[in-house]
Amino acid sequence: MEEINKKIKPYKYPLIFDSLQYFEAANALAQKIELDKKILDKYPTDDNKKVFKVNLLIYHSLIANGTMMNGAIAESNLKYQEDGWFIWLQNYSFYILGAPFKNTDEEFTYWFDTNFDMYFGKVDFGGRYFLEAINNYKSGQYYSCVCGLFPLIEYLERRISKFDGESIFHIKKALDESRVKDLSGYKKYFEEFESNLNKFLKDNIYAISAEMEAEPKFICRNRVLHGIFTRDINKTDCLKLFCIVKSMAQFANWLHSLEEIKRLSEELK
Repeated sequence: MEEINKKIKPYKYPLIFDSLQYFEAANALAQKIELDKKILDKYPTDDNKKVFKVNLLIYHSLIANGTMMNGAIAESNLKYQEDGWFIWLQNYSFYILGAPFKNTDEEFTYWFDTNFDMYFGKVDFGGRYFLEAINNYKSGQYYSCVCGLFPLIEYLERRISKFDGESIFHIKKALDESRVKDLSGYKKYFEEFESNLNKFLKDNIYAISAEMEAEPKFICRNRVLHGIFTRDINKTDCLKLFCIVKSMAQFANWLHSLEEIKRLSEELK
């Protein structure tokens, strides 16, 4: 058994039949990579180093390819962004046809609240602060929930941004420099998503608002944190922020994977 564990086994790229299988395969490979690290630490042979890098390259390729494929699926979701719903890059559909909802807010609030753990329970960043926001939401402490989500949005901005006063994200730059050969229709989606989210954050979440002004349509960080919010914060406010956080987290992971693909490709030449 000891002899077997001296070598890191190459990972075989799986057959993919559905876009979400990319992420399922990536999660499974991530677990293998953690075990491979222990083998590499104990047996740092040239062969193990090379196989480890190849497996890591496949992992990031799964993330990048899955994200781009979901870009085509998610293009139809752009229309919901005018209402503040920034839905991430996954196949998204409702199975409550004919339900008596008055508007998008009511429908989406019902859907995400009912399936909260499925959509937000596996966002692996933010540590205990994200868990605190989740717990506050579940206990009905919506003010505490949004106060906990604002810093996470700012953290993700720093992780994926090169702020120049005009554009928060550098997704377009990453697309232009990517080694991925065929972005086809996905590039348009990513650029439009970036532009819409950029504008929404600046015009609403981070808008400058005085106490005498009318209550804005969307939740405003400055009004909340300065104590001039004049209506109750509700589930809808929280869920819209959860969607923004998850979308930004997936973009951050995607951009990181594109950078790692370029780095590893150079090292393996």
